[in-house]
Amino acid sequence: MSLDGALGHVTEVLSGDYYQPTLGGSPYQIWSAAMVVNPLLRGLFGLEVDAIAQRLTFAPHVPANWASFQIGNLHVGSASLNLDYTRAPDSISLDVSRTGPGPCSLEFSPALSLRTQVVGAAINGRPVAFHVQANSEDQHVTVQLPLSTTQSKLRIRLSDDFGLSMDQESPPLGGSSRGLRIVSQSWTPSRDQLILELSGIPGSQYELAVWNPSQIASVDAAQLITDSAGAVSARVQFQAGEHSRRIVVHFKSRAASGQ
Repeated sequence: MSLDGALGHVTEVLSGDYYQPTLGGSPYQIWSAAMVVNPLLRGLFGLEVDAIAQRLTFAPHVPANWASFQIGNLHVGSASLNLDYTRAPDSISLDVSRTGPGPCSLEFSPALSLRTQVVGAAINGRPVAFHVQANSEDQHVTVQLPLSTTQSKLRIRLSDDFGLSMDQESPPLGGSSRGLRIVSQSWTPSRDQLILELSGIPGSQYELAVWNPSQIASVDAAQLITDSAGAVSARVQFQAGEHSRRIVVHFKSRAASGQ
């Protein structure tokens, strides 16, 4: 919405049927504009600053196909931090640079799939303790970084990492939604199958980007395809009259996956 109208034109009320403001909604509300920024900082990136304790919490929930991103000029008390996040099939790396006086620390807690196993963690090449906590949707591995130097590098080693993501596009103004919905997801207790309940438009085709496809043995009700750049996705074709579909991702055994 922040890109579809004039700058700052973020309405407080949207139509439930079409992508358009309603007549009863004010187009300029500070809480509506804030809800463009707040979900990015607190939701997507999981940023929270405690200025008194001079601590930054960084708990990102980013799309699985985001291999890297940077966040700069984060003020934590008297310090300023720059974060450089990189993800590979077998690791997550975080480079932190800081300027400014005073003590400063970082709690890094990225989200992982429930299948992923954490092998170890190291700061500047030295092993450090980590803690893993799971919920019904994902799990987080948490590492504490005392930022006592101007440069710090954290590397978390992983095995059996996996993820699915989809790129959403807003419909034209005044149009109805045609996007894919992931209604629910569930894992088998052994984490060898992922079941997704999907909702879409009959006759439409959708694609889910696959992170670390070497983990997959087969997929029910979807087709794995590879583009010219080598990226793999799961293609889902809704038939005429079909509004919902269940796909099941079957994984290789952990030894066979080569992780």
